[in-house]
Order: sequence, then C-alpha cells, then structure tokens
Amino acid sequence: MLKVLSYNIETILITMSSIPIKSCKKYLLSYKDESNNTHQLGIYALDAYNCLMLAKKFNPFINDHPNSVTRIQQKF
Repeated sequence: MLKVLSYNIETILITMSSIPIKSCKKYLLSYKDESNNTHQLGIYALDAYNCLMLAKKFNPFINDHPNSVTRIQQKF
C-alpha cells in the first residue's frame, strides 16, 4: 500500500560529522506522487547527487520510486 505524504514542503537539515554545514548548499527537490501531486523537499547537501541520495534515505516514497523526482534545483 502506498503511504501518501501529507506535506507540501519539508526541510531536512543534514549535519555530517566530518563536513561543516557551511560547506553544504540548499537544494529544492521536487517529485510527484502516484496521484500526480507535486511535493517539494528542502535539503542541505554537497551537490545535486548527494541531495538525491539523502532524499532517498529520508523519504520512503522517493526511495521506492526514484523516477518520480522531477527536478533538483539549487537555491541561493
């Protein structure tokens, strides 16, 4: 059964013990669920690939459906 997430924007703050948070950039990851609703996650990561890996780690829907990600945009 699909667990549909009931939030539109979620911010995940990632602190890595060996990398200071100041060296991370903020990314906005957009994805669509099975009902075609768009959701967005704000993630601090080193790069876009790291952003996707963190999203897969913390969001079970993205982990199960990685092709649902429509955009990863760096925010300034």
